[in-house]
Amino acid sequence: MSGRCARCGYGRISEFSGPVSGRSSALSVAVQRSSSSISLALSRLKRGDVLRQGRYRLLEELMLPENQQGQGTAWLAIDTQSPSERVIIREVAFPGGTPADKERVVRSIATRLAELAQHPGFPALTDVFGEREVYYIVLEYPEGESLASVLRRQGGSLPERVVAEYGRQLCELLSVLADHQPPLVHGSINPDTIIVSPGGNRVSLLHVPFFPPRELHNAEDKTSSGYIAPEQARGIVEPESDLYGLGATLHHAVTGFDPRERTAFFHPPARRLNPAVSPRMEEILVQALRLSVPQRYVRVADMEQDLTALNAPYPAQQGLPRRSLTHYA
Repeated sequence: MSGRCARCGYGRISEFSGPVSGRSSALSVAVQRSSSSISLALSRLKRGDVLRQGRYRLLEELMLPENQQGQGTAWLAIDTQSPSERVIIREVAFPGGTPADKERVVRSIATRLAELAQHPGFPALTDVFGEREVYYIVLEYPEGESLASVLRRQGGSLPERVVAEYGRQLCELLSVLADHQPPLVHGSINPDTIIVSPGGNRVSLLHVPFFPPRELHNAEDKTSSGYIAPEQARGIVEPESDLYGLGATLHHAVTGFDPRERTAFFHPPARRLNPAVSPRMEEILVQALRLSVPQRYVRVADMEQDLTALNAPYPAQQGLPRRSLTHYA
């Protein structure tokens, strides 16, 4: 069956069975049901709870982006079959439907995430299961630390060469989302959804939405307006909106200017805030952050090319000192 799924909003996929495969070429996804006599499906999950017949133990709830509120909950958990393996467990919330409808939607979501996981920078899918008609998707825990945490510890900003390299890698990930059929929109590119590897030279992207991100209509809310594009605040969510979010994130990372603490959609010239920023980086950020979509970067490849050229004179090592990074926060 082809076309757009009426429940998840993304393209339908054919049903198949077999084990979950993260970054291998096989993309078979099986939704397995737990036979546990004790289910947490009828009550809210809490720290210390176990799922999948005791296999997963919940450590702490993770805050999902604002425009994914209502898509379920997210938990950092321990996989007891692999004690050193931390995972993210996403509960899938449905607007309604029969058990068969829900299972088809979960298969579609899981297959989409498994396809994304073929690309470094997206967490690998490790398990999909259901308990009492509540479905859970398990993703590999990305070792490292959120960019937000890195910025706080580094005094608010990072060297331009590091920021440009992170931006280039994130452009690669946004290209993967944009090339998906239909195109996928993250809708919440910001320092909290970006994970920096322990070595400081790789970034990953968390919280790809299960369903199209919901609209945000309150542009006066600083929490929601800090990194989102003007059109997204008006309820128009499209791939170009992710490029604006990336621009706002890079502007914050290179200047220390937190957009959530200032007037909505206001990003002062980078060199005014940090004289060490190069004129070319300032130009890239100005173009990425224009209020009008046609005046901004429309193709992610163009922004990636400019960031790559900006970093060309720098040595190959682009990361931060290894001692500075620990775990996701």
